[in-house]
Amino acid sequence: MSFFEIKTKHLVLKITLEEVSKLHIHEEIIPEMYEKLVEKIRQDGFFKDPVIVDEKTLVVLDGMHRVAAAQTLKFPYMPVCLIDYDNPEVKLRSWCRTAFKKSSSPSEALSVISRLGLRMTKVASIDDAFALLKARKLVVAVTDGDSVSGVVSPASDIKIIYDWVKKIEHALKNSGFDVGYVTEEEALEKARKGEVTVSLITPTITKEEVRKVALRGEVFAHKATRHIVPARPMNVKVPLNWIDGSIPLEEARRRLSEYLGKKQIKTLPPGTVLDRRYDEELFVFE
Repeated sequence: MSFFEIKTKHLVLKITLEEVSKLHIHEEIIPEMYEKLVEKIRQDGFFKDPVIVDEKTLVVLDGMHRVAAAQTLKFPYMPVCLIDYDNPEVKLRSWCRTAFKKSSSPSEALSVISRLGLRMTKVASIDDAFALLKARKLVVAVTDGDSVSGVVSPASDIKIIYDWVKKIEHALKNSGFDVGYVTEEEALEKARKGEVTVSLITPTITKEEVRKVALRGEVFAHKATRHIVPARPMNVKVPLNWIDGSIPLEEARRRLSEYLGKKQIKTLPPGTVLDRRYDEELFVFE
């Protein structure tokens, strides 16, 4: 297989084209998100950024909506960046939920959750909550900064647990709460400062659980995983006539490798703000 390789300090990035049908997404698709991407790709005339993919299994780690866009546009191939997912520098964290409703109270949020038929339990500390989440005993831990309640998990399967996270999220939204997505640290800080009604601490999925669920053709709820990859290629700008099936895959791969080899690469440090903030090192093709 032809690919363009970037050897970074922590990770080797292999940029190539892959058959869309061989890729396995692991999070659900939000239609309005990929519909905007479809229109943007059509207007641009190129596919701008590769999706981040586990080289071993072709599970997509970042870029689910770009895969959906490629499927909608009926592209047989798409740009990917293959990485060693088992590299310890590739980390996996969770997206916690915050719930805020003006003039509301933590008890109202807990009441909304309990009406789903889930059992609640008191938890002595946030450290205990993290231990119970890791053991798959809780769906979420709910905190207002002072006390912690646990939503007891009806199953130990992480896919089922995140199905319940999604149901809780929808129930809170339907009850007038604004739901946000933040890191574990931000969730605890916002609860302590009283900036939200409650924070919902979610379990962290393991890499093997990501692979297992994706490879059996299932997907987690949106915002289930937060992958921290130390390096990311950007702005590859693959012409659409290289991925529309009009030329064989290996020829398209060869063209892409040659094309990228002629470009300059600008390295940008972690913390760079472009369309959003990037906490990883960026390798931008110019």
